[in-house]
Amino acid sequence: MNKKLKTHVIVEPDRTQAFRGIGILLLSGLSFTISMLIASRALKDGVDLNTSNAIRHCVATVILIIYQKARSRKIGLLPRERYISLALGIAVFMMGAGYLGATQYIPISLAVLIFYTCPFFVAIISRFTENEPITPMRLTAIILAFIGLSFALKVQTTGGLQIIGILYAMVAAIGFASFVTVSSLMLKTADPQAVLLHSMAVGTLLFVLFFVLTNGLEIIETRTDWLKMSGSGIALGLAYIAFFAGMKIIGPVKATMIMNIEPVLTICLAAILLGEHLANIQVFGALLVIGGIVLITYTPKT
Repeated sequence: MNKKLKTHVIVEPDRTQAFRGIGILLLSGLSFTISMLIASRALKDGVDLNTSNAIRHCVATVILIIYQKARSRKIGLLPRERYISLALGIAVFMMGAGYLGATQYIPISLAVLIFYTCPFFVAIISRFTENEPITPMRLTAIILAFIGLSFALKVQTTGGLQIIGILYAMVAAIGFASFVTVSSLMLKTADPQAVLLHSMAVGTLLFVLFFVLTNGLEIIETRTDWLKMSGSGIALGLAYIAFFAGMKIIGPVKATMIMNIEPVLTICLAAILLGEHLANIQVFGALLVIGGIVLITYTPKT
């Protein structure tokens, strides 16, 4: 009796599904941007950074619970899926704590740029976990977007850089890459939002414990600041929901590349809403990022 050999076939989403996934991810990037802009405004008004991060993630976790209940979907997971999802909470914490630590030692623009090296890590890991090929076109798109980010953020690296800040930012990038690649594998069998809820809950718990045990949480006294933190947390929760939904459609490599649009959106919205001036080099960098995203979204896996 002949046995048929099983071969792994990579299935690309059809064009309609692909555009749907891209649209959802762009919405995710916009939500992340709004969350960061609100949080930045609160920081300028005197809200402690550690307190801000803890409250934002708490609110985001509540939003995920409400969303899952509204969909009438179970929050629980199978034992193996639950343990992996809970472990992903460490990656969530790495992202937040790593970025937070980086901004204390190096310019924020450089911290953001290092964080967005994550598409390189995702591409390498996905090559082995999901058989995602690293084609010349994909590599070109990733490099193009990375160069564009350095221009858009006007990154300055002259003097005074502390290696610990760079290491913190790398921890955040590796945390995000791990979060994306592992959760992407789980989305093949588990409910995306249930996986996200478990990982966010553990990440939030780690945030709260870390900040309480180190610096302590400051009390937010004004209603306006509470509204800002709540709004930022709601936007953060929606951003994660949309990211998981989009990644399930188009895969981890393209998803992380499209998320390069987030700092570009932040710069553009800051210019529109806060009156900040955009230099020509920043506009050029933004166009390079968009070009890299377009290139990789239209590049097939094979």
